[in-house]
Amino acid sequence: MRNLFFPLLFLLYLLFLLFGLGSFPLIDWDENIYGAASKGMWESGEFFRIQVNGQIFSEKPPFYFWLANAFYGVFGLNEFSTRMPSVLSGLISFFILVRLGSSLHSRFFGYAWAFLYSASFLPLLLSRTAYIDHLFNTLILLSVISLYFYEENEGEEFKIRVRWIFSSAFFGGMAVLTKGPLGLGIPLIIFAANRILERRWKFKFFDFVLFGFVSLLVLSFYYLTNYILYGEEFLVQFFDFQKKLLTKSLESHTGPWFYHFIVMFIGFFPWTILLFAVAKNWKLFTDPKIARFSRYFLIWLGLVLAIFSVVQTKLPHYSSSIYFALSFFASYLIAEREEALKSKWIPISFLGLGLVIGLLFAFLPNILEQSSSFTGVGKEALPKFTGIDSLPGIFLCIGILLGSWGLWSSSRGRGEGWYFFLLSTWTGMMLFVGTLSATLAPKIISFLQDGNLRLYDQAEKSGNPVIFYKYLSFYPMFYREQKIHIVGSYKFKDEVDLFESDQSLAIICNRNSILELMLTYPKREFKEVSAENGLVLLTSSLK
Repeated sequence: MRNLFFPLLFLLYLLFLLFGLGSFPLIDWDENIYGAASKGMWESGEFFRIQVNGQIFSEKPPFYFWLANAFYGVFGLNEFSTRMPSVLSGLISFFILVRLGSSLHSRFFGYAWAFLYSASFLPLLLSRTAYIDHLFNTLILLSVISLYFYEENEGEEFKIRVRWIFSSAFFGGMAVLTKGPLGLGIPLIIFAANRILERRWKFKFFDFVLFGFVSLLVLSFYYLTNYILYGEEFLVQFFDFQKKLLTKSLESHTGPWFYHFIVMFIGFFPWTILLFAVAKNWKLFTDPKIARFSRYFLIWLGLVLAIFSVVQTKLPHYSSSIYFALSFFASYLIAEREEALKSKWIPISFLGLGLVIGLLFAFLPNILEQSSSFTGVGKEALPKFTGIDSLPGIFLCIGILLGSWGLWSSSRGRGEGWYFFLLSTWTGMMLFVGTLSATLAPKIISFLQDGNLRLYDQAEKSGNPVIFYKYLSFYPMFYREQKIHIVGSYKFKDEVDLFESDQSLAIICNRNSILELMLTYPKREFKEVSAENGLVLLTSSLK
């Protein structure tokens, strides 16, 4: 039975990830951007040229979109397939953490690490959505692990070292092809910083050359091919976007420099309280048997928080790779020094925080209905909530209650309490997010986004060119076929010349843009056709 535990657990995890995966529309912006890019690739058949809305999309490399296209070939072009690369990444990371943790310390530590990471709130959401970050993070993890084992085997003969050189360079290169330069930057900086801290200045020159050769070989598969076929356009636009990301707050995604420190605590829910115990017992990680690996993750944690504290655009998923480090430290504390977690305040705090979040989601339909008068949205406009919409919060509360009992039992000296704590909390989080995807999420996302689609459909029926004016939604770019003309967005070529033509136009914009349009284009007449959620559809023709 012990030999069947992991296959059964792995199958259960797969079922949890698949449950409700295609139940709700792709979410603006990121899910719909990557969905539109994958769809554009699928329909055009051009796998080395990424297009969105008929224009070149150069913000991200293509690996996620290649995987999505592979799933389109199996399951069709839909939300389920678009999110499947993240599910695949979730399965890979779960497998890696169980195996790696078991080899580094013990079977229990491997499972604890996998449970803590896969059920942390932000990694769990990313493993079920069409954000490219989970796949990006998993590939970085594979590269970092390979460098660690390279250092561990550096004194061995070349045929032993070479597999770790190759795998680190390969997975780092694939991470770059998934999102960008940090795919190789993070592993290499971790490796270099660790060498400096250990005062190990010597390195094998041929190993270094081999790493560079394999990395360039992987990168050239896309970048060189793209350059040969289409020129330097992608590269120029890609690095221009990276510069903007670093120096500007794009789409008003801003926050204080400590933004990602706050996200760290929220995203690690429901295990957040364990971080305080980790900080209190930091000397545990200086133990020689784990010191180098701990140092790798500590450097990773500090590096990512430092980089994204400087980057002006603030989004929660940018720093999401740190949860490998956080879950490593928390699970190692559980496995190695469980007495450090026997204080009464830990199960009480775990229970209190978990129940607050669980009850919030259980009563969220009622809260939304009662708050409608304050937001100016009539109850009749809200989605129709039923009792089943409280299930996500109820499942979370049950998981937290059972987990708290397991945590309390472990503090009373019952060894099986740790297993019960981990498994019940993990199951509660999986059911929470799965049922959330199947109940509340479709209603809330449709309420927030479907008005945009209704306006677009009205605009399309007019037969006139459809313009998004200083407003952008990728929702219709995935769910509809007609090209949209964009004015006033850095993401697309500006088609402002349409306003100087004699064509009649259908314009979707924010209400506060109407006066600006009238003053900027006095030769045109603008009439409001309909409005949805602060957006308006205008028709425009020459006076």
